[in-house]
Amino acid sequence: MKRPVSLLASLTMALGVAACGAAAAGKPEVAGACTTKMGSETKCACFADALEKNLTPEEFSEVATAMEANKLSSAMLPNNLTAKEKISEIFTQATMSCFV
Repeated sequence: MKRPVSLLASLTMALGVAACGAAAAGKPEVAGACTTKMGSETKCACFADALEKNLTPEEFSEVATAMEANKLSSAMLPNNLTAKEKISEIFTQATMSCFV
């Protein structure tokens, strides 16, 4: 038996899904993308912490989003972010302190 869904319920569901999709990427995405490529959860947690500590919240979110989107690529950081000097330097520093 089909039940009609109210307009209010439909809008609430749609807004809830949109809000979940719009959540900013963060440490779980950085650590997950890192682990996919590097294999070490402990070192990747260190890496995510170092990036979060040294980047602004906006920069960190940008890096996390890019890493998540780029997870299946061979490069850890997409080219558009390696061109940003501050992000590139902090990325290298975090890599050196956590993986070497």
